[in-house]
Amino acid sequence: MHRMQSVVGHRLLSILEGDRGAAGWLYDTFAPRLFRRLRQRYAYPGGPDGEDLLQDSYVFFFQNDCRVLRRFLERVPPAEQTEGRLETYLWDLACGVATNHRRSAALRNVVSLPQADWLPEDPSAERQAISRDTLSQIEECLKMGRERIFLYYTLRYRDGLKPEEISQACGWSRKATYKMKQVLDKAVEECARLAQVDLP
Repeated sequence: MHRMQSVVGHRLLSILEGDRGAAGWLYDTFAPRLFRRLRQRYAYPGGPDGEDLLQDSYVFFFQNDCRVLRRFLERVPPAEQTEGRLETYLWDLACGVATNHRRSAALRNVVSLPQADWLPEDPSAERQAISRDTLSQIEECLKMGRERIFLYYTLRYRDGLKPEEISQACGWSRKATYKMKQVLDKAVEECARLAQVDLP
């Protein structure tokens, strides 16, 4: 099996072991191509910036102990782990990042979370919005010792991913992903109390 492992596979394994040179290879080999394709695809008025998309994509590739790269190694047979196959895989992920950018574009001035279940609907008034300052306080609280919860919060309510997409991106089971919603609810309530914030 080791003899069948491709050069790409060996380099990805080196990345997982902390080899900075191999990580540099991943960027040098694929970043220019991804940047050109991202810039061409999203070159429309108001579209996301290609450099921002590229940077966020690589953050996504390497976050969570390189989970998305591990997934490639697990799902693609060693003999098929070619540069072309890996580029297609990274491109699909980068497009997902771009989609998330568009979904979170409304967070520029006032952060409104219409999908957040912990913000109850009021049929007699417009859905309430949390000021950026208030949300910032809660986010800072969530970051402290709650890395997994904050990651779920970011992917679900800022990036707009569905639970199934979060499960796939992070490698969590569906059951664990859905349970994170309950855990987040409690964490938000606790953070709101600590920050002396009244949630609507």
